[in-house]
Amino acid sequence: MGIWIFYLLAIIPLLIGGILWLRDREITIGEWIGGSVIGFLLAGIFQFISIWSMTRDVETWSGEIVKVTHCPAWTEQYTETHTTTDSDGKSHTYTTTEYDHHPEHWDASNNFGTYQNEEGISLSFFDEATARFGGSIVVDGSQPTSHGGFCISGDQSRYSAHNQTGYVYPVTVERHFENRIKAAPTLFSFSKVPTNVAVYAWPNNPDWQHSDRLMGTARVTIDALEFDRFNSRVGPRKRVNVIMIGFGQRDISYAEWQRAKWIGGKKNDLVLCYGGLRDGKPSWSKVFGWSDSEICKRNLESILLQNAPTTKILPIIEQEIVRGYTIKDWKAFDYISVEPPAWSYWVFCIVLILAQSGFYIWAANNEISK
Repeated sequence: MGIWIFYLLAIIPLLIGGILWLRDREITIGEWIGGSVIGFLLAGIFQFISIWSMTRDVETWSGEIVKVTHCPAWTEQYTETHTTTDSDGKSHTYTTTEYDHHPEHWDASNNFGTYQNEEGISLSFFDEATARFGGSIVVDGSQPTSHGGFCISGDQSRYSAHNQTGYVYPVTVERHFENRIKAAPTLFSFSKVPTNVAVYAWPNNPDWQHSDRLMGTARVTIDALEFDRFNSRVGPRKRVNVIMIGFGQRDISYAEWQRAKWIGGKKNDLVLCYGGLRDGKPSWSKVFGWSDSEICKRNLESILLQNAPTTKILPIIEQEIVRGYTIKDWKAFDYISVEPPAWSYWVFCIVLILAQSGFYIWAANNEISK
């Protein structure tokens, strides 16, 4: 019932407004309706914001650069229409010729179909990628206009080097999703991590070209670039984000606390944990993630126990993920009811009182009356 409390509270201004309309000749039926609409609009806004703030979450998608592009500098000419009003109230329209300079820049495009960052890439990286992609540069359409104008100087063309060699520049991108589990973790028995248990923060990968998905001792024994390339292959194919954590000589309970810390992981996470190294191999392993592919997770645990955690293990893990991993259908969690936090009701009441008071003070003192 939680989210409906906002609307139940909004009924109070509806009733009060009706009483004011009956007793005060300065309050019209239109103003009564307007005040009531404001109350229910505020209820809808608070419902959306409270649920959005509790369920909004991010996941990591993996891919690779498919082309790099050079965009030369050019100047756009366009016409802008202006309207003025003279002292007699008459409108006058005139046009001016305007110019917009578009500076030179370089971009990298990945297999998500989007550019990686607003700042683009450097000239040196463009040259490096062009050479590794085969060295061929082709005209790749025109740069878009900002005002619907046309080029009067410079070069509006785009020049791209497409990947023709298969060289992999791995990339990551952040995507938002609705996480109802995050809003109701107690339904899944995720305990609060004790303050004396040191576990890792979820890797949000601020550098789009270098991820932080290797943690603990895994960062030492596994090559970071090869791990990102591994993710760039399994990510698009299986919609998965693989994270690997080496807990050193700590016991398996830390993997359980890690799972609790991350509330089971993000939508597409597959987290491989191991520790207690003996003779170069882990003595325990734990794999978790929101997938119903339990056999795949158990097989991955066996792979971790049977092999040294080095870069050489990645092809074996990749083969198992490709063969047996399936991401969970997140719609299975739509049944979870999200209850707004208690503070949102108090804030709503305060905002509702201020908004309604201000509106009816205005309604009582304006020139409109019955």
